Amino acid sequence: MHETTAVRPEARERLRLAALDDLGIMGTGAEERFDRITRMARQLFGVPIAEINFIDQDHQFTKSPQASGGPTFGPRADSFCDVVVQQPDIVVVPDALEDDRFAHRGSVTGEPHIRFYAGRPLSVSDGARVGTICLVDTAPRGLTDEDQDLLDELGEWVERELRHVHAADHARRTQQRMLPAPLAQGDGFTVAGFTQPYSEVAGDYFASISSPGRVDVTLTDVMGKGYSAAIIAAMVRSAFQARPGWQPAEAVSAVNEQLLGDLSATGTFATVFHAALDTRTGLLRYADAGHGLSVVIRADGTLERLASADLPIGIADGDAWTTRETTLAPGEVLFSCSDGALDLYDGTISALDELAELVRRSADDAGLFAELSDVIGALRPDDDVTMLVVRRDEKKESDR
Repeated sequence: MHETTAVRPEARERLRLAALDDLGIMGTGAEERFDRITRMARQLFGVPIAEINFIDQDHQFTKSPQASGGPTFGPRADSFCDVVVQQPDIVVVPDALEDDRFAHRGSVTGEPHIRFYAGRPLSVSDGARVGTICLVDTAPRGLTDEDQDLLDELGEWVERELRHVHAADHARRTQQRMLPAPLAQGDGFTVAGFTQPYSEVAGDYFASISSPGRVDVTLTDVMGKGYSAAIIAAMVRSAFQARPGWQPAEAVSAVNEQLLGDLSATGTFATVFHAALDTRTGLLRYADAGHGLSVVIRADGTLERLASADLPIGIADGDAWTTRETTLAPGEVLFSCSDGALDLYDGTISALDELAELVRRSADDAGLFAELSDVIGALRPDDDVTMLVVRRDEKKESDR
């Protein structure tokens, strides 16, 4: 580990703090990915304390292990790790009482009475040193060259985890920004959606495109989950976005033709519900490509399931899809969901009844999605959960 560029200390500190802020890790909760590294460090080196710490402008945050009360912060000025992030190499302090840099610090003169310390800086983008993995003992001791190599390897492990966390967070934020905002049409329709990924990103998505007198809505569920499914979902989304105004079956067929080669090469398929709503009349034209999880809640409380026997996209070529029709009358609601939503109940198609009841009793979509989040948090399903909701306002007395 060594410096690769000459940067003024104040500029280096600005870059370091910017890199730390970009990680978004300060004050976050405990994570097993980091805790297993500090557990291993304690065992390998036979020390009572091994920590992963991050240093911001004024504080040291102990990411691992965390106290039972939650995230732990301490003053940067009293931190050994503050010294480590200022330079590129491992710092070894055999006896803190004999080291002028540390002998006066409260963690040496008081609890936990640190005598031995070894810290390895943790670097991320452009070598910015954001924190440390460190070893602490209450008795003086040394660290062999072999031990330093081992500590360096543990530091590289932490850095790989940090890069993964950063990439995952960036992917999650990017996907969230691509989701459409809730839509309120002047003709009395609202469109809103919800996605909760199983992991960092979802292989489900919902989308809506508004034009005068028309709204196109899509819900897609790609086989699998995680990054590979999310990549395919982004491809499907872009293909549909390029075809606004098309009849639903024609759009599905064209998207299948465009993506069939890629879907076949990756052994992937996707179920799709794609609909065009005439907001002046409530006429809903839709194509269902192997999805079958869309329901209209009628004004009298009955349910109409919009099922079909058409294939998912990515299975075969040709025109295998049909445009079907129904109507959304005043006070009626259309919802479509991914199959992960079924797992919030009994995992069977009868779960659509439970989901319909959840939609029906919710005063608005914000309340619906908040309750859906609570259910997901309690059950922790092992799949993405996505829902698309289209509501038509009840007619006012003056409109009759």
